[in-house]
Amino acid sequence: MLITPDEKKKSEAHAVALNHNLFIVWNPEYNLGIPILDEHHRGIITTINSLHFGIQQNYIKNMLMPIVDMIYDYTQVHFQTEEDFFEKIGFPEAKQHTELHRKLSAELSSIGRKSVLDRDSYHFIEFLKRWWIDHICKEDLVHKNYLLNHPHIHELQAKAGQTGKH
Repeated sequence: MLITPDEKKKSEAHAVALNHNLFIVWNPEYNLGIPILDEHHRGIITTINSLHFGIQQNYIKNMLMPIVDMIYDYTQVHFQTEEDFFEKIGFPEAKQHTELHRKLSAELSSIGRKSVLDRDSYHFIEFLKRWWIDHICKEDLVHKNYLLNHPHIHELQAKAGQTGKH
């Protein structure tokens, strides 16, 4: 069976798409050592990479609004989980970190809505990249030593792990 030039082009395009680099690659150094928070962070990266893939493959017209909604909703769950965890361990900077979450939520909502209205994913993905670098890679990792050295951390980790079991 002969392959037409158009079929060959499509096949090559699919191969390129499947081998495309990720926008953000997970690094074990990003781990906080709190499994549910680490899982949330990996989920955020997955969503950002999905947006990037859609942009690269020119699928973004139909993907932008669902991804904006998904990442906003997902971050609300993540922020609440993180804030609850900080409260349980008496984290001294919990109030400041919660306020930072509120500001990030407002900015995420505003930039996301504007990106959907303007059909412009560039500013949204750049915001997400900056958020990943400035908040998760800097702010959250600064607190890692406090979290891991807390006297009740293992007990809280075990309780957090048990809540997801059925």
